[in-house]
Amino acid sequence: MPIERKLAAIMFTDIAGYTAQMSKDEAVAISLLNKKESVLKPLITKHNGTYVKSTGDGSLSHFNSAVDAATCAKRLQESIYDDKDLNVRVGVHLGDTIFEKGDIRGDGVNIASRLESMAVEGGVFVSKEVHDQLANQKEFEGVSLGLQSMKGVGRLIEVYALKGDMLNEPQPSDYQDDKIAVHSDDEVPSIAIIPFDNKGKDGDSFYAYGICADLISDCSGAGLIRVASLKDIENLDYKTLDTSELASKLLVRYIAHGSLWKIDDMFQLSVELYDTKDKKVIWLDRWQEKWGNLPSIKGSLSDGLLKALNTKPKEEIKVETTNPEAYELYLKAKHKFAKRENTNDTEIVRDLLHKTIELDDNLIGAKNLFGDTYRLIGNYDKAMEIYSSALKQAEGLGDKRGRGHSLSSIGIVHSDKGDFGTALDCYERSLAIAEELGDKHWKGILLANIGLVRKDKGDFGTALDYLEKSLLIVEELGDKAGKGAALNNIGIVYGNKGDFDTALDYMGRSLAIDEEVSNKAGKGSVLNNIGLEYLHKGDYEKALDYYDRSFAIAEELNAKRLMGATLTGLGYLYLDKGGLGTALDYMERSFAIAEELGDKRGMGRSFMGVGLVHYVKGEYEKAQEYIEKSLSIQKEIGLGEGSMMLESTTYCYLAYKHLGKVYDATEIHSLIEETERIEFILNYRLYELLEDNFYLESAHNQVQENASAMGEELKSKFLSYPIPKAIVEEWEKVK
Repeated sequence: MPIERKLAAIMFTDIAGYTAQMSKDEAVAISLLNKKESVLKPLITKHNGTYVKSTGDGSLSHFNSAVDAATCAKRLQESIYDDKDLNVRVGVHLGDTIFEKGDIRGDGVNIASRLESMAVEGGVFVSKEVHDQLANQKEFEGVSLGLQSMKGVGRLIEVYALKGDMLNEPQPSDYQDDKIAVHSDDEVPSIAIIPFDNKGKDGDSFYAYGICADLISDCSGAGLIRVASLKDIENLDYKTLDTSELASKLLVRYIAHGSLWKIDDMFQLSVELYDTKDKKVIWLDRWQEKWGNLPSIKGSLSDGLLKALNTKPKEEIKVETTNPEAYELYLKAKHKFAKRENTNDTEIVRDLLHKTIELDDNLIGAKNLFGDTYRLIGNYDKAMEIYSSALKQAEGLGDKRGRGHSLSSIGIVHSDKGDFGTALDCYERSLAIAEELGDKHWKGILLANIGLVRKDKGDFGTALDYLEKSLLIVEELGDKAGKGAALNNIGIVYGNKGDFDTALDYMGRSLAIDEEVSNKAGKGSVLNNIGLEYLHKGDYEKALDYYDRSFAIAEELNAKRLMGATLTGLGYLYLDKGGLGTALDYMERSFAIAEELGDKRGMGRSFMGVGLVHYVKGEYEKAQEYIEKSLSIQKEIGLGEGSMMLESTTYCYLAYKHLGKVYDATEIHSLIEETERIEFILNYRLYELLEDNFYLESAHNQVQENASAMGEELKSKFLSYPIPKAIVEEWEKVK
């Protein structure tokens, strides 16, 4: 029979003191059990339930509604109220349940069982999920016992005892030991979820890593809550820091950590949630899970953490798959992808994901990750094929979160390809889903993405509006690392506007935050951007200093993409300064990294850089060779018209011109029309190619605009560099 997963109300019953009675008088004990069953089974049928099985002195049954289950439980206790020898406890929970071969399993069953064991004799204990369903039913009233730790089960459940004339009610004071003190301050709850310790074999480390990554994702998307990113945590030597030090460095109040040990087909788990402000443990538990329950472990933990932090998602976070083998392969793939170093690692990830999807074709997260493996190396057609399929499937499944993430990924592809209109449409649709789900973290990211696309379109005012909105969200969340990234993005827009001093101001503030929160990856990226702004200003010494510092961090973190970007920046710096040999060396090293990663877009940029060096050296045949390679890659991966395509085509045709070859001027004019912003160097090259003074005048005006923002000493130095000097001298000749 197929496995079916659906929402069901689960009822557990048992007879208090039954084991002792069996030891005392077996016949009496069996008589009590038969009496209970004779009353219970007809009631289950009457209230639209299904009796599943006996569990010794207990019973397991399920119902289509919480009202039916609670009514049945109440009628059972009323029916045996006068029988002083038959003392029954009942637990009822409404939750996700797996139906297989006539049996049921899953969290819903485990929680109902634990509620029953907590219940008083003659009482009915229900979860908040059930109590909420009973709120409009006049027959039912409950007393809250608070958020309770289901010790040995790894769950936090808000528990209620039903009240009634023939129901025994508990004393809430008897349930204080396992009651959880939830977050109640006005401050936004903030938490760092530290990767669980792997107590098993080294090869099992992917379980702890993958579950932690999923936990962070689930909690980040729950609303008004700040969750430290896994990258921020890994940037620290977190295993050597105590809880208070971690909280201080990550700027969070709560720290969650635990351990995981796989032994054969069982997991031994532990979790601890610590409040560093009140200096007390909020939640502590140890329990076991069968390997078959692997997909539900993350969901149970995220549910517990969010309840303790008094944060409720607008929409329930669903278990992505019921297939433990598929989820295990998915966790392996996520871990390998995060730690990948070369194309071989990427191929291993794809193989794992392919097997994952074969086992569970509805695992949208796996499909989106599969698309990422192609997008990040510039294979946009394959990435788009995968993302589009995942989007269509998520829509069919009613998976809002999966649909939103697929749309966001498709938006990134269109943005990378220069199709900004479609990118904006995808981001706006994804943003609407984030707002519907109340996912503040994701909303902030999407606002930033929209702002950066607006920047690429040259719409700087609108770009800044969106980036300011993104900044407001990270400030509302109290996310300092996020604030640093937002300030950096705003600085990038001002840099594109040509307002380099304002750009440097924002980037400097971003850098200060990254240093404060020990965000090395963020610091490396900002240093790279500051280097670029000084390069634009013509202050090559400062640009070199910042690039060198960025590269040092990239090497320390083994962040190969950042290393490649910094090497490319250094190549352009020395190209501008006239240090052609050094420029060529940096460009070739950048290409080697892109090739190692299988990053076609990066390879295209590096080929272009090498071609530029050969062009400036007057080696036009070599320049043509490398630039044509770059253009071939750009066309292969589907880059649209834009500054990179215009730059590559311009230099390629300049090489043709020097070699006496024919070029297509119509194509150049078409590319110019499609390009939002053209920098002074490219305007000068267009003048050389087309011999149209309009482009020389544009280049000259841009050079003078840049120079006017500099001090006298720097201005003089900038105007003495080869390209600015050539532009000024040529303009003086023709004006």
